[in-house]
Amino acid sequence: MKKILFLAAVMMLSACQVKPTKVTVEEPLMGENITAEHLMKQNPVILDARPAFEFNLAHVPGSINVRWEDFSQQNPRARGLLQADLFALARRLSLVGVDPETPIVVLGKGAQGTGEEGRIAWTLKVLGVKSVYTLLHTSYREMNTNPNREVPPVKNKPYWKPQVAEGLSVDVKVFKADVSQELRPVVVLDVRSSQEFTLRNISTEKFVKAPVINIEWREFFGEKGLPTKKIERLLYEKNITKDNRILVLSNHGVRSGAVVYALNYLGYKNAANFAGGYEQWK
Repeated sequence: MKKILFLAAVMMLSACQVKPTKVTVEEPLMGENITAEHLMKQNPVILDARPAFEFNLAHVPGSINVRWEDFSQQNPRARGLLQADLFALARRLSLVGVDPETPIVVLGKGAQGTGEEGRIAWTLKVLGVKSVYTLLHTSYREMNTNPNREVPPVKNKPYWKPQVAEGLSVDVKVFKADVSQELRPVVVLDVRSSQEFTLRNISTEKFVKAPVINIEWREFFGEKGLPTKKIERLLYEKNITKDNRILVLSNHGVRSGAVVYALNYLGYKNAANFAGGYEQWK
């Protein structure tokens, strides 16, 4: 009898043992499948990257007006560089309810702007914020379909230390070193307008060996303001694959920051923003 009871106890303990946790990696939602309504169900913090005047005229209830310059250096020769003290940026974000686990929606003007919302999204990703989406500000009507929806007050988050995604940015020394050699599959992606590219681009520099390709930043975003998968075909036609190291360049790191955010979102994990841009290059 004792032997039977012992075996029964062993079987019960075996059934209660904690099994290894299976980690499921969720692929990011693609822009074509996302609606503002879906994003709102996540109760995100909403940042609005438009100028203060436009924000004050009309904005999503509870949204917070920010500028890309709020996170950048004041050096007129390199305005695109992030502030050196990233922990200070994280502290400021915690005061508006943002930490690495907070879902964020960044509103902007889309093709009518200059990539401000994408630049802020890139900044948040550099700091380690996991879930960041860009969206056209005009979608606030869709977001606010329920006029009785209560906007929760902003709650401060505890201070947090950024888990810096260093691969999303490249400094001027590394940029120059990478573009001057031919051993690695490096591509320079200039995302300014074709007119700007024609007037001046780094392919004229004798030491630049990497191919320099011009695709305007607007091509990377769809009508809703989210990154679009349609850009993948154009990149493929330009011989740019997800295996390439893609160094993205604009005048002062705003449009290029937006494009690096979009590329990362679409699975191009080896794309980096030369945040200093032509402003620092010259």
